[in-house]
Amino acid sequence: MKQSKAGRTLGCFALCAALLLAALRVLILKTAFDETGLLPQGSPALPITVLACALCFAGLALLSLRLNRLPGGEYCFTGRPLWLFWKLTGGILLFFGALLTLLDGRTAPDLAQRLSAWGGMLAGLLLVVVALLPKRGVGCFWLRFLAALYTGAALVIRFRVWSHDPMVIHILPTLLAWTCCMVEMMLLSGFSLNAGHRRSAVLFGLAAGSFTCMTAPDYLLGLRTELPELLTLLGLALCGVTAACELLRNRVQSETADKGGETTDDPQQTTDNERQTAEQTE
Repeated sequence: MKQSKAGRTLGCFALCAALLLAALRVLILKTAFDETGLLPQGSPALPITVLACALCFAGLALLSLRLNRLPGGEYCFTGRPLWLFWKLTGGILLFFGALLTLLDGRTAPDLAQRLSAWGGMLAGLLLVVVALLPKRGVGCFWLRFLAALYTGAALVIRFRVWSHDPMVIHILPTLLAWTCCMVEMMLLSGFSLNAGHRRSAVLFGLAAGSFTCMTAPDYLLGLRTELPELLTLLGLALCGVTAACELLRNRVQSETADKGGETTDDPQQTTDNERQTAEQTE
């Protein structure tokens, strides 16, 4: 029950942090810049943004330490319709975000951007396939790992553009969101090998959602106009947040170690009585 309460506390904190970060971003975009679109000398906007992001991640990290530390497997995730809906939505958003990048007539993507877009479409399809599979095993590792490789490659490609933007305050929320999405995709691959790190997956999944909420005002207020980029990031963040919420379920958090108090990487070794107790607490 203690771990279940910790999960609820963490979920509430993540929701509040996402809303506060989004509100802070709106306030900064509305008031911090002068008529030329630059920050006045001595403006506290950037330090406040960095501090808010650091406090958000630190709070999530500290609360995550109270979660179940056992290694996790595919059994930690459920095939219930609600969770399946959000997983499919995330994969579909990722697919169409990448597709619109290729179809956008306003810009002509170079070879690297085209390859990234094709990789995003593939990653979206792979995430949909993983969500629809009735039984997940070691094969899902490769499906998730390919999606993780895409996020890493996409992040590197975006650095080419960000390196030409001298204003860190413009790229910081998006950089943090993409980084957390990349780490989350890599962590989720480990669950297919029964070696998933529950705490880290929850941490980076919720952090990805919080920082993505912080980037949304950039698009809604017109600072950035790339709809494909927004859809891509929303799709990845939604997959990460959904996985984190599944890992916060009572059944997952109430799971105990194998007999003798030793941690086991094999979820099948958990006793039937322990599983029944976990289900009752859910």
